[in-house]
Amino acid sequence: MTVRNTTRAWAFAVVSVLAVAAVPGGQVSAATGRAAACRSIGASFTDKMIPGQCITNGANRLEMQYDGNLVLYSGSRACWASGTDGVYAEFSGDWKPDSPYLSLESQFGQLRKYRGKYTGLHKTGNVSINSNGEVWIAYGKLAGC
Repeated sequence: MTVRNTTRAWAFAVVSVLAVAAVPGGQVSAATGRAAACRSIGASFTDKMIPGQCITNGANRLEMQYDGNLVLYSGSRACWASGTDGVYAEFSGDWKPDSPYLSLESQFGQLRKYRGKYTGLHKTGNVSINSNGEVWIAYGKLAGC
């Protein structure tokens, strides 16, 4: 290896390390090398979304990645991520006091819970994505691009 190639290799390694270190905790960090496109289950769901599935509306999608990270995309740009190593996303829209909510579940139990909203006596809902890239849990906004 020449001095020039060694210098390039070190520069690339330093830039790679700095790029990884620049992503603060809780910020968007999605898998870049996706093995396959997600399978769309529509623009909403009322039960579970398992790894490899997504809800879509136009160029926007909420994807449950195989690594357990729930990520909102606008085109190829990640706008929001749960930062979890979960197994699936589950919607609960029953009449419990803390409903509606979206929970990220693993074999060890609940990892995260995101609460939505109901309006008045309207106690039905789902997790949906609209054409503006906004994800809603019933009538409560979770995230947007």
